[in-house]
Amino acid sequence: MAEAGGDNQIGPFGRIKLDVIYSDWASGHHLNPRLLAFELAATLNTLAPLSQPIQSLHASIFSEGRSDRNIQITHGALADYFSAASNGRLATTISTSSGPVPAANVLIWRKWIERLVDEATARTELAAGFAQPANDSVPVSTAVNGFAATSYAPAHLIPGNASIVLKAQQAQLRREGEKSASEQLDEQQIARERAEQKVVELSAQLEIKTAQNQQLIDELELQRRELSDERRARRDAEDENIRMEEHLEQVMGLAEFMNHDNQLSPPDGRLIVECWCDVTQNGTTAPTVGWSAIVEKWFKAKGITLPAVKVKLFVTALTSAGRKKGGAIARSINKG
Repeated sequence: MAEAGGDNQIGPFGRIKLDVIYSDWASGHHLNPRLLAFELAATLNTLAPLSQPIQSLHASIFSEGRSDRNIQITHGALADYFSAASNGRLATTISTSSGPVPAANVLIWRKWIERLVDEATARTELAAGFAQPANDSVPVSTAVNGFAATSYAPAHLIPGNASIVLKAQQAQLRREGEKSASEQLDEQQIARERAEQKVVELSAQLEIKTAQNQQLIDELELQRRELSDERRARRDAEDENIRMEEHLEQVMGLAEFMNHDNQLSPPDGRLIVECWCDVTQNGTTAPTVGWSAIVEKWFKAKGITLPAVKVKLFVTALTSAGRKKGGAIARSINKG
């Protein structure tokens, strides 16, 4: 789309400046911006090798109204930028293949970064869901036995030779002596049965938890696959949108080149394009004779006689650096 103003330059369509992303989170995202920056950096670290350059379709340097696709930004450099933001040190520059560049000159494809932010947000919320206190459930002993646990305050120490201690020991010995062997056996049998019942109940609970965990793992794997397929489809659609945008920029530039009302449009350039379009039928038919004869014949048909130096100039523009395809001007028109 065209920028507002008098320079009539082609502006960035569907892109956002790198230094604006964090401030947008601070005013419009429900998560803490520093936490979101940390998770986005972690997402970038797992997206591709840190030394791998980001596609110029997704991140590029933009200055003086034009994108510089020769300067590359790696996944690691962008991850470092957001890591610094997560520590409260928002950088003003970012490392590139040609050295530090102001973050304000870096344009990010909006849909691409929003997709990564959505993934980082989902990771943060999922981690928060799993980080529940481990002691918020009822103890197993209470659920199994039905008895509330009782704690006792530590008793004051009493000397072992005190009379009350001796009497208590004597009474304990009498009670133990009065128990018959059958009573002791019954108590042991009851304790063993309770222990076995507890093992059965704990095993059943463990099986239930294992099944629930496996179900959760299967659901997460299915969501991961669906997210991967959706991400691939979105990436293809985004790439196609960017190509269409670049194609539109070229067409708009050629339209201004041929605009008679544009003071910057060169008259000779317009004549060269018109000559090529007429002779080749808009790039569908190759000329059968030399370009010098073609240029002279075409201008003669328009009632214009060109000097030899001008004919040579036109032929050079139409044929240099690729004669079979009609020269640099022809290739530019075909591409547009």
